[in-house]
Amino acid sequence: MFSYRHAFHAGNHADVLKHMIVLQICQYMTQKEKPLTYIDTHAGVGMYQLTNPMAQKSGEAETGILKLLPLWANKNALPKLLHDYLKHIVDLNQKYAHAQPLEAKLYPGSPYVASQHLREVDRLRIFELHPTDMRLLDDNLNHINLADSRDDKRVLFKTVDGFVGLKANIPPTSRRGFVLIDPSYEIKDDYAKVAKAIKDAMIRFPTGTYAVWYPILARQESTNLPIQLERIANEAGVKWLHATLAVDKVLPTHAAGGLQASGMFVINPPYTLIDDLKASLPLVAQTLKTSSVGGFELFASKG
Repeated sequence: MFSYRHAFHAGNHADVLKHMIVLQICQYMTQKEKPLTYIDTHAGVGMYQLTNPMAQKSGEAETGILKLLPLWANKNALPKLLHDYLKHIVDLNQKYAHAQPLEAKLYPGSPYVASQHLREVDRLRIFELHPTDMRLLDDNLNHINLADSRDDKRVLFKTVDGFVGLKANIPPTSRRGFVLIDPSYEIKDDYAKVAKAIKDAMIRFPTGTYAVWYPILARQESTNLPIQLERIANEAGVKWLHATLAVDKVLPTHAAGGLQASGMFVINPPYTLIDDLKASLPLVAQTLKTSSVGGFELFASKG
């Protein structure tokens, strides 16, 4: 039940896609004065050391941020979203790891990415079922970002199933919310749980923005999930965006050969998200792909 640890995968190409989108949505949604509630259903530890044995053993950061970071040498020529994402990584490493501009010793998890772009009026609802990861998350956010976060009324930590936490926290009081759902999918039931959580959420809080990360594998559950999410969004009459990033040929599992592709399905996306991704993903995909079949795709609802 608790075998998955994201520390083995931190900073890989899937994290690049996920965190670029999380950053963009947070930046966009905090432009309005009304408070925003950010909900993270599977938070992880919030910060990862790329020099630790877990990260070194897998080497997955080499497929993502460590391969992408050299682009910062020409930062003024980068598309805005890619520029902002790499600046986020560079600033983090210079501030807390005293790293050089093109060096990454730390990689942020989604709670940290979001927290850096939220304001005093905004709220964080953070859920993580793994008890060890929750303790590390609390320590990490206290140390580098949210002082005394357990006593901060803006922040709610719960060591519970994120799907349960989501249901209990929507709709938020402000009626403005951004939800990230990214389980490990190590258990096949996670695919069905994600679809059910989104379907229920669209009934309770149809105006919320929901971002679902998923691994792209040559298996039915992975193929069906974005189809289910598209159907749910269409039935609710709301807009959606589906982005995928692949570095190589999709495999049946990622246990042996490593994950080669992933997707982000966003319901009620910012209208600016698709143009930002169109500008940045070509360079990201070109830099990260390891074979000719690598690349990206963008799909969106009509209208």
